[in-house]
Amino acid sequence: MDSNLNQRLRVGIVGCGKVAEHHARFIKEQANADLCTVADVNRQAAESFSRKFAIPAFAASVDELLDNTQLDVLHVVTPPAFHYQSARAALDRGIHVFVEKPVAFTVDEVADLYDRATANHAMLCPDFIQLFHPKMLELTERIERGELGRIVHVESQLCINLEDSPELREAVGLHWSYRLPGGLLRDYAPHVLYLALYFCGWPEQIQVARVASGQLPQGMLDHVSVQVNGSIGTASVLLSCLPRPSRYGVRVYGERGSAEVSFDTQTLLLNTPSFLPRRLTSATGNFTQSWSLSKQATSNIYQYLTGKLVPYAGMQKLLPRVYDAVLRGSEPPVTRDLALAVTMAEEAIFSSPTNLVAKGLYARSTQREIRQRDRVLVTGASGYLGRQVVAALMQNGYFVRALVRPTSSIRKLENLGPEIFFGDIRSLDDVSAAAEGMNIVVHLAAGIQGSPEFVVDSCVKGTQNIADAAKLQSIRRVIYMSSFSIYDYARMRNGEEVTEESPLEADAQSRGEYSLGKRQAEEIALSHRDGEGARWTILRPSLLVGRGRDIFNPVGPKMGSTLVSMSRRRKLLALIHVDDVAEAVLQVIASPQTAGRVYTLSHPEKITVRDYVNKYIRRGEHKDLRTVYVPYFVMACTALAARVVKKITGFGPSLNRRRLLSLYRSLSANSSRLLADTGWQPSGSLLERLIREEEVSVSQAAPEASPVPVNQA
Repeated sequence: MDSNLNQRLRVGIVGCGKVAEHHARFIKEQANADLCTVADVNRQAAESFSRKFAIPAFAASVDELLDNTQLDVLHVVTPPAFHYQSARAALDRGIHVFVEKPVAFTVDEVADLYDRATANHAMLCPDFIQLFHPKMLELTERIERGELGRIVHVESQLCINLEDSPELREAVGLHWSYRLPGGLLRDYAPHVLYLALYFCGWPEQIQVARVASGQLPQGMLDHVSVQVNGSIGTASVLLSCLPRPSRYGVRVYGERGSAEVSFDTQTLLLNTPSFLPRRLTSATGNFTQSWSLSKQATSNIYQYLTGKLVPYAGMQKLLPRVYDAVLRGSEPPVTRDLALAVTMAEEAIFSSPTNLVAKGLYARSTQREIRQRDRVLVTGASGYLGRQVVAALMQNGYFVRALVRPTSSIRKLENLGPEIFFGDIRSLDDVSAAAEGMNIVVHLAAGIQGSPEFVVDSCVKGTQNIADAAKLQSIRRVIYMSSFSIYDYARMRNGEEVTEESPLEADAQSRGEYSLGKRQAEEIALSHRDGEGARWTILRPSLLVGRGRDIFNPVGPKMGSTLVSMSRRRKLLALIHVDDVAEAVLQVIASPQTAGRVYTLSHPEKITVRDYVNKYIRRGEHKDLRTVYVPYFVMACTALAARVVKKITGFGPSLNRRRLLSLYRSLSANSSRLLADTGWQPSGSLLERLIREEEVSVSQAAPEASPVPVNQA
């Protein structure tokens, strides 16, 4: 087939998600391939993708793509549920297929695809990219040279930090990966399995321990440990959302030595027998490994600066091999046996179906006593404040419906017993459905972490959707939870009192996405105070504390035994206990005269940063904590340097005067308006209350129960 080596391959992509961008980028790098067309069920996404990568054609389905464009190779990059049908459609036309993992959900489906490939003289190759990572290629080369001897055991592990996956956390509704057979881990499992089975051979015996500890929603598996007896050796596989920090790598054990590849640090460590005495080896071994890591780290930095250290480096190495195999008519770089072995192991691990609720009623109310006529919808009910508000409302006899995202942790809510309704605050349909039959909405939902788009949209779209749903469902009252982040610290002075008339932020964009989102949402709430339909009340609480909240949050980050405070010792802290905010919600609901009003919420106690640290934080287990107060001028110089670096490199934190003033400004707050209208006032000394809570928490602390295995086979 060498006569075909000068042929240019016509390549298409089906699926325009995040990973497809890496496929497109690497296809464009190939001298023997042209990216001709792309398809996605979202035609607009396909058109946008085609423009971004200068692709001549686009389509809205794999069939339309195959009908309209003559192809040699199709990259299948759809969600896994569509892998089998997309690959089959191409193979039946004699088109070679490069498919993302998992290839399909059953061994029968994978075997069928390979049979179709053979019958139509086409090639099928899974994208098992980490086998072709540069460090893995170096490892396999050393193994082939016999440096480690015969491989007898392999360990592969992938510990997932969902905070690193905004596409999962920020999806409207449930991301498709949660709906895979076996759940989210099914999407990651092929990586650890092909790394293990490549070395240990066909899995002759598989033992699985499964755990659902609550890290993932709705009782989904979040920890899987697998032991494999293979035709060549043994393997241990760990796939988990629990350990921190996240870890991704493989370690192989041979008769002459062992080696470990870390995909996190992009390093390879070898451990082979030394001719030195054992004691001397123990003394010098760390230096040897440190030298190796230092050299690799230096090389990685150089490659990063020169643009050679790229994401998905394994695909960059694998793709030329795939195209070369197509042109030569040779065997694909990933074998049929390995693809089948991985799928067989997946089936053994994820034998239980996943039936998740994406939207609508999840759990009916278990309230025993409902004394109030009004029915209350609480958005953001699974959050820190949300749970306290739900508990307070239920204790006072209100029927409560909790609107939460389907990926939220709801164990504590379930213990309280409200009606739980799954939906996304960014979807008007979801919000309106949740509001049906309700009289009052307590709107707490707001994005705090995540991409700027997610944070702003959850605040702004969420609040607009509440307003629209209130009209559609004839809601009588809306209590909107605002924030001190909407105030303009640049136009206030140290020692000034924050009131309802204090100036609102004039440049929220410079303060960050949360301030921007809350400030824009504030305008929506203000515009509905006196309008037709639902009457709105706006509550603006200061920094919430208590009930297990991070005790360092009001001061700064704790680094080891040092607390770093970006503030002055004598700075006043505007704080309020979370229970006092929940009580304010109750008082507002019970007081019709609060409709159309704005209230500032804060505890009147004058607490300085030094008081908070010395009287509260250092009373317990942090007696020896060292506190470093960073002066304003130091942070101002740091902010200037950060802006210069960001302007040059495009990376770095966004620090500016307004952000710094929000940290350093010493302000108190006045809540007398709410006291006058409802009689609400915080209970007792805030510091003493926090100290009592901490003492009770310590006295009641017990070793946390280990997660209970769901199933062990």
